[in-house]
Amino acid sequence: MILTTPWPTIALLAVVFTSAGTGSGAQSLPAPQQAQSAATAADPTDVVRAAYEAAFQETLRNPADPATLLAFAEVAIRAGDLEGAISALDRLLLIDGDQPEVKLELGVLYFRLGSFEAARTYLEEVQSSKRASAVLKERATGFLKEVKRP
Repeated sequence: MILTTPWPTIALLAVVFTSAGTGSGAQSLPAPQQAQSAATAADPTDVVRAAYEAAFQETLRNPADPATLLAFAEVAIRAGDLEGAISALDRLLLIDGDQPEVKLELGVLYFRLGSFEAARTYLEEVQSSKRASAVLKERATGFLKEVKRP
């Protein structure tokens, strides 16, 4: 299976982040109540954790679904679980190993973790890919310049 978009928007996050505390029946509160309501509103990290847990559960239900894996990877990155994102993207490459967008993201994630050899491997694969756009190759080159050589 070939993905046609590098990173689809995750509807779950959009809904969670834009609708928290609002809705068609939401009413305006007086200023003191708004302040109290804001003070007791859910912590943004709680929202990210909830989105992460929901995305993780979905990967358990659909472990080979590319859209599910991409969605989890994006939420995992936002939650700071780079290893979880790497795992999901690696599974995606098992489905279709010729995805330069995914390899670029893996290279960037390994770079962020300080695993420069793994980063280099993925970034070089992007550079040599016939399917990679000029933009992807340029981005891979930029990261390769930063990768420390042993």
